[in-house]
Parts: sequence; structure tokens; C-alpha cells
Amino acid sequence: MKLTAILGAGLAAFALAGPAHAVLPTASFNLNTGTDAEGNVLASGALDPFWTISTNGTSFAAARVAYPGSFPGPDSGQTCCGMETVDNTAAWVTTPDVIATSPNTTWGVGNTVFLKRTFDLSGFDVDTVSLSASFRVADTARGVFINGIAVPGTNTGSFAFSADVDFSVAAGTGFFVDGINTIEMRGTSVNSQWDAFWFSTTVTGQTAPIPEPETWAMLAAGLGLVGVMRARTRRA
Repeated sequence: MKLTAILGAGLAAFALAGPAHAVLPTASFNLNTGTDAEGNVLASGALDPFWTISTNGTSFAAARVAYPGSFPGPDSGQTCCGMETVDNTAAWVTTPDVIATSPNTTWGVGNTVFLKRTFDLSGFDVDTVSLSASFRVADTARGVFINGIAVPGTNTGSFAFSADVDFSVAAGTGFFVDGINTIEMRGTSVNSQWDAFWFSTTVTGQTAPIPEPETWAMLAAGLGLVGVMRARTRRA
């Protein structure tokens, strides 16, 4: 009886202590605008499968990849707002009614427009999750929000279309939650023309610890030994 109790206590302590050589893999993924599930940049006019946009903050629709520099035609030499200078990790996205033959959007003048998407951190240790990103807003940046919390330094209140605005969120800062998270960008237009968001980012974190095979074998063997000792005790 004493041996059974000692083995049981030892296994309990072993389980509480956890595996001595747990594997802690690091995983990363992107939340880029204007890309498909494989990270490929979509063509102008395609609907973004992840990001949605709203001009009132309540009614959201799939954002459309913008047509930077295409009006009044590809041979006109006209460009706009630095929208052609972004790298190829992401694409500009805007309201879905934008068309290739016009620079007009439905943002309105001075009206706040919202772009958002969700992402799942289930299986991650949220205390290890960090984010680094670059963004642009044509015309004016009004902030990036993660789960409703404003990220410092992202509400520039100024034109943000001709150069990247860089920011990061360090691990352990409380922005992320287990399960579904929401990231949102806000911006305004000065003329309701050439309006769009551009966002390129990497999210990185450690996934839940995975015990190594030998750890599971040791635990199973120990539990089996306890079972044998208990059976012998009952027969005695």
C-alpha cells in the first residue's frame, strides 16, 4: 500500500513539473492586405478574402484590391500618392465599389473609414505573441487597434500614403487574447479619391508545449506500474 502511494505521489509531482524536454515550436503568419490564403498578392479588382471595410463602422463588406495609377489609363503616365511604391508583400485595398476607370471612392471627406479582419491564436501561448508591421493609409492614418486597444504611434493624424509607417507590438503587452482576435485600421480622406489601406505584417509566437515521445512513454509506464501494485494489494 505504501509503495502504491509513493508511486502515485511521484507521478503526480512529475505531471505537475511537466516534461523536462518539452518542445516549444515558434510559428508565424501574416495578416497582409490584398493576399490569398497562400500569401499571394491578388490582382487589382479582386475581393480580399480576409479584410472587410466599412464607411460607418457597423456595415462591413469585403474590401477590394485598389487600382493605383490606372486612371485615366496605363499609358497616361499618371501616378498617385505613392501608391505605386509599396513592396510586393501586400496590396492596397479599398471600398468594394471602386472601379478601374475612376479615382473616386465612397469614403467621403473627413469621414472615418474602418478596415478589419480576425485571426485565431488558439494553440498559441499569447504571452509570447508579438507583431511587427508596416502600413500606409491614403490619405490620413487614424490608428491601428488590436482587440479594441489603440496601438501607440499609429494614429498619426497626418498623410500616410507616400511612406511606410512602421510599428511593433511586443510579447507580453496584453494586446492579444486566446482564440479569436481582431485587428482594425482607421483612416480618412481629404477628397474621396485615391483612398485605400495597405498593411504588411508578421505575427510570431510560441505554440503550446508538446511533450517528447519518451516523456509520454515514461508517464505511461509509471501509471501501468501503479495499476499493477494496486491490483496486487487488492488480492492480498
